[in-house]
Amino acid sequence: MTDPISKVKLGFTLNGAAVEIAPEAGERLSQSLRERLGRRDVKIGCDAGDCGACSVLIEGENHCACLVAAHQVQGLRVETLAGLVEREPITQALMERFQDHGAAQCGICTPGMMVSATALLREEPAPSDTQIEDALGGVLCRCTGYRKIIDAVAGRAPRLDGRAEVGGAIRRLDGLAKVRGEERFGDDVAPQGTLELVVIRSPHARAGFEFGDLETWTAATPGVVAVLTAADIPGENCFGVIPPFADQPVFAEGEARFRGEAVAAVVLTPEARRDFAQGDFPVTWQERPAVMGVAEARAEGAPQLHEGRAGNLMITGFVARGDAEAALGRAEVVVEGRFESGFVEHAYIEPEAGFAQMAGDKVEIHACTQAPVMDLEALEIILGMDRSRIRIVPTGVGGGFGSKLDVSVQPFLALAALKTGQPVRIAYSRTESMQSTTKRHPSQIHLRIGADGEGRLCGFAFDGDFNTGAYASWGPTVANRVPVHASGPYQLGDYRAEARGIHTHCPPSGAFRGFGVPQAAIAQESLFDELAAKLGRDPLEFRIQNALRDGVPTVCGQVFEQGVGIGACLEALRPAWAELRAEAEAFNR
Repeated sequence: MTDPISKVKLGFTLNGAAVEIAPEAGERLSQSLRERLGRRDVKIGCDAGDCGACSVLIEGENHCACLVAAHQVQGLRVETLAGLVEREPITQALMERFQDHGAAQCGICTPGMMVSATALLREEPAPSDTQIEDALGGVLCRCTGYRKIIDAVAGRAPRLDGRAEVGGAIRRLDGLAKVRGEERFGDDVAPQGTLELVVIRSPHARAGFEFGDLETWTAATPGVVAVLTAADIPGENCFGVIPPFADQPVFAEGEARFRGEAVAAVVLTPEARRDFAQGDFPVTWQERPAVMGVAEARAEGAPQLHEGRAGNLMITGFVARGDAEAALGRAEVVVEGRFESGFVEHAYIEPEAGFAQMAGDKVEIHACTQAPVMDLEALEIILGMDRSRIRIVPTGVGGGFGSKLDVSVQPFLALAALKTGQPVRIAYSRTESMQSTTKRHPSQIHLRIGADGEGRLCGFAFDGDFNTGAYASWGPTVANRVPVHASGPYQLGDYRAEARGIHTHCPPSGAFRGFGVPQAAIAQESLFDELAAKLGRDPLEFRIQNALRDGVPTVCGQVFEQGVGIGACLEALRPAWAELRAEAEAFNR
C-alpha cells in the first residue's frame, strides 16, 4: 500500500518561481530537482552527503540536496546554481573568477563549489583562506587540488597575460558551460521517464551461479521490461582495450571472477526501479576458493583464471642494458628495498552513467567516456554490428583519470536499447562504481641500486609483480611500461628491470595516471635518498649529478638531442631546498 504522504503535493519556491510537485515518501530533494523539475545543474556524485556536488541553498543556507527529503522544503525558498547565475551578482562575479583562474576543470563539482561559495560571500564578502576552506570543505574536487578554487573565491588577480601563443594563459573553451551548471554529464542527458537498467553483480570474489526461470520471473514482476544475460549478446561476449589480451565478458558465464562482476541486467520502469530489490532476482551462487594476492595466484595448485596463462601470469615486461649484477658487485655502496602498494580507486566525482536509444536501425549510446573510438571498436565486436550502425556520443566526463578508458555502462545500454527498442538509462551508485571499475595496480617491488665512491649510479636491478585483477584491461601496458621507466630520468649504464602482470580474483586493474610508473618511482626515489645518506651526499645534489642530459642514452638506448629538462628542474629547486633543509635542521637541534 502506498504511503499517504507520497500523494501530498509539495509547493516551494525554486530559483524565484513557485513550483509544485508530488514526490514519493522519502524522496531526496536532489532527485526531485533533477527528475521532476529538470534541474540537472544539481549534480549527484554519492547520494550520501560525502561529495557536496548536489549543494543547494535552502532559505539561504547551504545543504546537500541528497540528504534533504523533498517534503522538508514545503513552503521554503530553494536556490540552485542555475538560478544564482541569473539573479545573484555574487555568483555572476564568481563565474568570471572561476574562468579566469581555471578553477573549473572537469566541472562536475563546480555547481556545488559555486553554490557553497555564494553562501559564504553573502555572509562574509572578504573571507580569509581558512574561512573559504571551511565553507568549501564539504564539496570534494578530484581535479584541481583546490588552490585555484580558493584563489577564485578570494578574488585574487589571476595570471592571465593574454598572449596569443603557446604557453599563454587563456580561458577554457568549455569553461562557461561548467560555471553555469550547463555542462551535460553522463546522467544529465537521458529524457525524463526513460526506462532504467539495474546490473546484477556477483557478491563473491569467485562464484559459480545459476539462474532460475527468468522468463516467468520477468512476466510476474511488475515494471520489469526485459532481462539481459550472456545469451542476449549477438556478437562476442568479450572485450578488452588491447585486442590480443581481450578477455573480459560483458556478462559472466558460469563463473564470476571478481566481486562486482556483472552476470545479468534488468530493464525496468522508473517506478519499478525505486522498489527493486536485487535479492529478489532469481540467481543462486556457489562460492568458490579465490586467490586475492599475487603470491596466492602464483602458488602451485592455485585456481587458474584463464586458459593459456599458466601460473596466472598474463605478461612479463623486460628491459636490460649492460650488466646490472656486475655493476652492483663493483659498486661502493648498494641499497636494497622491498615495497608494496595497494589498489587505488580513481574516485572521480561522477559515477559511470549514460543512456542509449535506437535511431532508425542505429543504436546511439550517450555516455561519459575518455575513449569514444575504443568504445565503438568494442561495441562493434560485442553487438556483431557494422560500426556504421553504432554511434557513440561522448558526454562531459566528470573525472576519468584513466578508468573511463575502459567500457563500463556502454555494452549494457546498447544491448538494452536493441532488445527493447526504447531509450534506457543507467547511473552507477558510488558503491557499484568502486566495486566494478578498474583501479591502480597493486605492486610488490624488489629493488637494488648501487653507486660508486664519486656518487655516480652503478647498477640497478628491479623486479616487480603487479596485480592486474581478474581481467587484462591495461595490464599489458603497465607490465611493459614499468621496466622502461623504472630508472626514472637518470643516467644508468647497467640496468635490468622485469615486471609481471598477475591475475587474481580482484577487480581489474587498469589505466591510472602513470601506468605503474608511480609505484616504481616510490621505490626508486626512496632508495636514492638512502644512497645519498650512505654516501654523505645531499639528496638533491645526488640527483642533479645523475640526472639524464641531452645526448645521453636512456636505459632503452633512446637519445634525446635536446629537451631533457630534469637537470634544470632540479637545479631550480636549490634555493627552496636549502631554505627548507635549514629550517628542518634548526627545528631538530
